[in-house]
Amino acid sequence: MFAYSKPGPPAYGHRRRDGYCEKAASRGISKMACDKTTAAGCDCGSGVSCRNNSGRRRQLSFNGYIVHDRAWLYRDSFALTAGGGQINKPGRYLVPVPPINGEAAATAEIYAPYFTANRDPLRAWDISGTFDYIPMQWNTFPFESDYRRASVPYRSGSNRATPPPGANNRSPTMYACNDGTPSATTTGCVNDGGWRSPNLKKNEVLIDIDPGVKF
Repeated sequence: MFAYSKPGPPAYGHRRRDGYCEKAASRGISKMACDKTTAAGCDCGSGVSCRNNSGRRRQLSFNGYIVHDRAWLYRDSFALTAGGGQINKPGRYLVPVPPINGEAAATAEIYAPYFTANRDPLRAWDISGTFDYIPMQWNTFPFESDYRRASVPYRSGSNRATPPPGANNRSPTMYACNDGTPSATTTGCVNDGGWRSPNLKKNEVLIDIDPGVKF
């Protein structure tokens, strides 16, 4: 589903499809559920457009989907879930900005030396898989693995995305030198310990174990 309005607030829309089946006494698959959600939206006016970049107008739109399927096994004692999704944002519309040096969406729109907002394209996708052990109705032990990838460095790396304590100059529209001095250029940090390069990466792998107890 796609929504469009002009003039006025940003337009968006979504469509969702669900499926469910159950055979509670089965020693194989006792239940199964699936879900697919698609979404699209855009912004227009004041130098931005829903369509392709042209002249002084920047394209601010997004489209994406997520798909999940979950199967309960052996009378609901175990469960398997698989899913994934993809999103395309030609102008980073509604993309959360990494908090590098205190940067927020407003400052990233004005000038972002580390990560621009509402300007450059961003495409991302992810897949996930979960195995659940359910010994009783109110006890769940899920083991989950996720893989995420973006077209540009976006996820936090092992060496942190933000400057270390003392080097965060709270000037998000400036580069951060390693001693905390703000600089308009990277070469301006030569006498201040060099400039702080955020450790961002395109890929991210997560492994989670999240026991759950319902009281």
